[in-house]
Amino acid sequence: EERRLSLLGQMSAVLAHEIRNPLASLKGHAQLLVERLAPESADRRKAERVVQEAARIEALTGDLLNFVRSGPLDRRPTDPAELVRSCIEEVDPQGFVCEFEGAPGRWSLDGARLRQAITNLLHNARQASSPGGPRPVVRLAGTNDQLTVSIRDFGSGLPAGQEGRIFEPFFTTRTSGTGLGLAVARRIVELHQGVLTAADHPEGGAVFEVRIPASGE
Repeated sequence: EERRLSLLGQMSAVLAHEIRNPLASLKGHAQLLVERLAPESADRRKAERVVQEAARIEALTGDLLNFVRSGPLDRRPTDPAELVRSCIEEVDPQGFVCEFEGAPGRWSLDGARLRQAITNLLHNARQASSPGGPRPVVRLAGTNDQLTVSIRDFGSGLPAGQEGRIFEPFFTTRTSGTGLGLAVARRIVELHQGVLTAADHPEGGAVFEVRIPASGE
């Protein structure tokens, strides 16, 4: 598994780097074209579509590079509750129910990297939950040796028969997804020597749980 992921990572990194420069040129010229075309014209709509698709590929190359990034962590004493709140602010400030009473005041984390993982999980929870329905619930808890972050959504649960594949790179049930968000999140958690799991909740929806040991050993 490690060898397969290593080869996939090397290939992804090469592809992402090779795509980025010509993609930036394509997107930039398309944006200039949009500005010069008459509003509401068919040609402008076509140019805008080019910009949108270029942005989508740009996001994919960014996800690829995040997935293969495996350098050493910069772990520092971090306030987990503050970190998760900043992630929620980025995704949807009013879109989550927070239960942080059991959160420790400090934990050794690479804040920038873990922020990316938590943000991916929060996006996933918001997309899974129905608009107007219950808000996803984010819980923080800590013991002397483990930090736990759990995110429960109120969607349809894990894809039936494919529960074991959701963390695989490029696996997605969404037409617009890259299939890398959960893979990136798990990789970051594992670099912290932690685990990221997912399960159906008995009362509906799914629960994603991050567990990170205190020492990182």
